[in-house]
Amino acid sequence: MNYRLWLFHPQLNTASSEFTHHSKGETPAMTIQSVFRRANQICNRELTRLEEAGLSIAIMYWGFMPTHYDNSMHRHSFFEACYVVDGEGAYIEQGKEYPLKKGTAFLSLPGVWHQIQSETGLTLVYAAFEVDEKHTRSPYLEAYRHLAEHGQPVVDGADEQPAGHLWDALISMFQTPKPALQPVLSHVSMSLMLSILSLHGTQQQDTPDAGTDAAAAEENSLFRQVKLFIDDNLGEELTLALVAGHLHISSRHLTRLFQANLSQSFVHYIQERRVRRASQLLLQSDLPVKDIASQCGFQSVHYFTRIFTRRLGVSPAKFRRSQFTEGRSGKEHFPPNMS
Repeated sequence: MNYRLWLFHPQLNTASSEFTHHSKGETPAMTIQSVFRRANQICNRELTRLEEAGLSIAIMYWGFMPTHYDNSMHRHSFFEACYVVDGEGAYIEQGKEYPLKKGTAFLSLPGVWHQIQSETGLTLVYAAFEVDEKHTRSPYLEAYRHLAEHGQPVVDGADEQPAGHLWDALISMFQTPKPALQPVLSHVSMSLMLSILSLHGTQQQDTPDAGTDAAAAEENSLFRQVKLFIDDNLGEELTLALVAGHLHISSRHLTRLFQANLSQSFVHYIQERRVRRASQLLLQSDLPVKDIASQCGFQSVHYFTRIFTRRLGVSPAKFRRSQFTEGRSGKEHFPPNMS
């Protein structure tokens, strides 16, 4: 493996899978497994929300995988940005296959079916995220909305771009036992989120058709209200008719909004949001599983366990114990509905 940022990175000895520190003192070498395990632990506990003036980003999960093989075809309601540190494979999206190699970045857009394949294994890092529309100003909202609609899925040579350098910088912070400073971690992570706009973005039209733009803006505003209402009421009973009634639209119109914006059903989206909220509570609180189930709107702890396990491939209790401590590797697709 050949990291681009030698300023930040010690040299990786690929034969022994160790990070070798070239210093006068004797510093124990760290394996890539231990570095990535530490990154998983810290990022998924401390970098769950990134803030700067006018922009708020919610992080669903970070992933640092020494060896990632195949996963099943799946989709999300959020962005998932991935970067290949080493290895070869393929990214499949909407029936099209893109080759993956060291230095390739790929971005799974909301609602888009996708899959990763690799026979030999990819050293892969990734972050799943979405913009918090309540606390984000219009220019950023429009930029990420444009990315969701027109983003370029795969970019080769990202290791020569700011996004690749920022991934390298983030990894470098976990290569020594010395604790990484939280402000530095947050700054690099936010810079990474912003760099994704330029890496995968396309040039917006300067003079869109006024009528089309106004209609699209109205639909976008309506769907934002739908998502905000759902997130604010995840602990309550949420039916298609109830949410549609709150927005003063028909159930059919609401169904069309979900298909047009996310290519998924209302029920699928509600379950995804509840599981996402539950996974955050499992990682960030000591609440009993039954209390988390209730707070996230599940009818019973048994129903919660069944849905959670079906969507993530692991029970809530096991997720809490090991999901972001050990990381996911080998052919254990854990969970299958994430990267």
